[in-house]
Amino acid sequence: MILRAAASTDVGLRRRINEDRFALSPELGLYLVADGMGGHTAGQVASELAAEASIQAIGALDGASASLAEKLRYTVASANRAIFNTAREKPELAGMGTTLVCLLADEGRCALGHVGDSRAYLVREGRIRQLTDDHSIVGELLRRNQISEDAAREHPHRHVLTRALGVRRSVEADLLELTPAEGDVFVLCSDGLTNHVEDHEIAKVVAEESDLQEVCERMVDLANGRGGEDNTTILLARCEDMEPPTSES
Repeated sequence: MILRAAASTDVGLRRRINEDRFALSPELGLYLVADGMGGHTAGQVASELAAEASIQAIGALDGASASLAEKLRYTVASANRAIFNTAREKPELAGMGTTLVCLLADEGRCALGHVGDSRAYLVREGRIRQLTDDHSIVGELLRRNQISEDAAREHPHRHVLTRALGVRRSVEADLLELTPAEGDVFVLCSDGLTNHVEDHEIAKVVAEESDLQEVCERMVDLANGRGGEDNTTILLARCEDMEPPTSES
């Protein structure tokens, strides 16, 4: 089983700086999306640090006997430490942070690590399932059935996170391991997408279009067509059977 991946990011129609970052590192089996926050360019710095530190951490664990989930636990801790320490060293970056959702794949297994309100979905046979819980005030209210999905979209505190990378010395990541099936598509995205595009719409476009890059670009266009209030980033990773080696004549 291999993962074929594509991604797209866009500043949107209301922001001047794109604080989202994605990384595709197929040689490490690592795929991630980060959505930075902070004044001026601090959010951009935080998301860049998260991506760089994550890649370095997974590279350092090459050949380690730890499970995929444990590797991601270490990775998230490393990224958190890099952002937190940088903010302490540079006062102009104080208070910066970022979300992080990452997928790690190896030998037919996958793991997800997640902090914040960027999301991971699984699209299987046309059906979509959210694999992550938003670490936000509105996410907590939804899980307690205290507000409706419609009310959540307009809630004044819908962007307030309860957990993020780099804000505190340590952070707890949500971790999940699973065995994917051929044809499964993992969707990693920032809230710039999910604020404007419904889950069933994501599943529909994924099912209709085989070109992953085209799916990403259609999703970004859809978010921008509905206001583009935030940066939008989407990363797709599809599970495919490895092609058999060609025989030499």
